[in-house]
Amino acid sequence: MKNIRIKVIAALITTSTLFGVATPVMASPVSEEVQQEMLQQQAEYKEVEEKINMLHMEIDEILDGITDIMVRIEETNEKIAVVEEEKKATMDKIAVTETELKVKIEEYGERLRAMYKQGNTGILSAILGSDSIADLISRTEAVIKIAKIDKQLLDEIEEIKKQLEEEKNNLQKDIDALEELNAINEEDMKMAEEKKVEADVKLLELEEEEKKIAGSLMTTELSLLSASKSIVNDSSSSDEKLNAAITEMRRIRESIITEAADTEAVELIEKAKSILKERRLARERAQQTNSSSNAGTASVSSSAIVNKAYQYLGVPYVWGGTSPSGFDCSGFIQYVFRSQGISLPRVSRAQAASGSYVSISNAQPGDILYFGQSSVTHVGIYIGNNKMIHAPRPGKTVEIVDIGWHVRNYRIKGARRI
Repeated sequence: MKNIRIKVIAALITTSTLFGVATPVMASPVSEEVQQEMLQQQAEYKEVEEKINMLHMEIDEILDGITDIMVRIEETNEKIAVVEEEKKATMDKIAVTETELKVKIEEYGERLRAMYKQGNTGILSAILGSDSIADLISRTEAVIKIAKIDKQLLDEIEEIKKQLEEEKNNLQKDIDALEELNAINEEDMKMAEEKKVEADVKLLELEEEEKKIAGSLMTTELSLLSASKSIVNDSSSSDEKLNAAITEMRRIRESIITEAADTEAVELIEKAKSILKERRLARERAQQTNSSSNAGTASVSSSAIVNKAYQYLGVPYVWGGTSPSGFDCSGFIQYVFRSQGISLPRVSRAQAASGSYVSISNAQPGDILYFGQSSVTHVGIYIGNNKMIHAPRPGKTVEIVDIGWHVRNYRIKGARRI
């Protein structure tokens, strides 16, 4: 609220100065009626803007929460895939063990059938039918050996049964783990849907508030730029007139409030500066100086990061989106940097801790800008000229915006150089 009040008060003071002093740029003075109309509209704007600012903060919090949930769901799905593999491996192991048990049981059954055919006297007859002490010892050892083989076979069967029981218990554990993970996913999905409904309500409210301030005030403020715009768009305007127009528009920016008017002022100023620069370079080339190699520096769009980001202008905002079919704010950042071989965390808070800190005033094209209130909830890519490219919110697409609003209204703000 304090920033808004200061801006509006400054706007009123500057507007009074603007309308009270004639400048060489303005084709004709603005009427008293237009002046009063604008002052009234700006006062009304102040009230609505505060509500819009609060809605923006609330929506950022909700969207950031949805991103966290979507990331959690992805992590749970990965765990489910691992458990599914473990379950399959356990089932395969059970099948092998059951086959092995069946073979052992059949083997032992054959032993029992053989003993039954011999009758109970088989072992006794073998002992009594011996011809000598040596033969008796030999036959006795054979009987003991057979008994040991039978016991070993029984022990093996019992061990296999124990192993089978353990494997079935492990299988049940896998099934229980899957049920638990699926329940977590179901709860998270439900929470995400609730968050989306909450966000939709806030977005609708935001759109209604934005409608209140669109239109008449923007038209009035844009009219202040008309004379300067004519000069900038006139190819025959002298350097002196262009410089005067730049000075005038910078002063007008202090008195206007709407984003559309401010954006137009910035674009016109940049266009005028570009024209002046091209003229200067043309003069230097004409003079055939040795400094022609310094005729211009690469534009911000020459940055690989910025160039890649430009490719996705117009891509829709999608909840938890991480691909060109749809992005959320941090998904957009992660995708662009990954395309250049740079790995970044998934969520905005973690991205705001990557690389090294630089102030927004020292940001360079390709730096990550971050914003938030109690914590970081939004990120974008700085492209120069006080602008960034970002995925704003549902219903919007990847776009380029002036960062002025974000800088004025967020408590947490900064840049990260990766």
